[in-house]
Amino acid sequence: MNLPYIFASIDVTNPMLFYAVGFCAVLTVALSKAGFGGAVPVGIPILMLVTTPRIALGVTLPLLLIIDVWVVFLSYKKINLRLLGIMSIFGLFGHWIGWNFFDYISNDALTLFIGSVSLLTVFAFFQRQFRGGTQFNQTPKDINSRMVWLRGGFWCSIAGVSSFISVSGGIPLQIFLLPYKLERSLYLGTAATFFFLLNLTKIPLYADLGILSREIFIVSLMLIPAVPVGVFIGRKISSLLSDQQFYLGLHIMLSLVGVKLLYDVFG
Repeated sequence: MNLPYIFASIDVTNPMLFYAVGFCAVLTVALSKAGFGGAVPVGIPILMLVTTPRIALGVTLPLLLIIDVWVVFLSYKKINLRLLGIMSIFGLFGHWIGWNFFDYISNDALTLFIGSVSLLTVFAFFQRQFRGGTQFNQTPKDINSRMVWLRGGFWCSIAGVSSFISVSGGIPLQIFLLPYKLERSLYLGTAATFFFLLNLTKIPLYADLGILSREIFIVSLMLIPAVPVGVFIGRKISSLLSDQQFYLGLHIMLSLVGVKLLYDVFG
């Protein structure tokens, strides 16, 4: 295996730096998915410190699938199938949009929109906290309601598009799921299964767009050791939190990511 050639073929001039940064990126993704349902989409931005967006997307896809399989295996008995059905229908539709318009969608416009709504969602959450009212207006029993399908059609389509073009689908999915006050294990299992299905569909679509290649796949394999470490740390952190702390933590992280997204646009 000619590693210098492989790294040169993907325009990596410092393989050691790339591997170190890539390991941290994959570790963060695994931790986020295993402990917080993918609510912290910072893996791609970290990897983009040392490579291009297309290379970052290609390198992370095989690793995302490995992480998803692991998390789904640990949570397969904890999946809300009715919500998953709604999420998958519109998430795949969002993937179709992302595939067809990959070279035309403005990342800045999507980033601005998602960042703004993220902060509005956090504001509404803490407003309910200070008023002492009910945190959530709906429960999983309302899943068949027209409003849930409308919300799913909007937010899960956005999740599909943003997952395809920037692996940031966790934010719109979080906005969709949080109002239903799912038990933590149900939240994690449902979110993990949703993204596993989406990531499977990326394989032929990314190959069609030239994002995947043999060299990129080899580089991905080199970063696999970061996966079990991140999954272990993520589940350990999650097990130490109560459901109330878990949802509070999700909203705090949503606020941080929202601010980061807006900074990326205007900073």
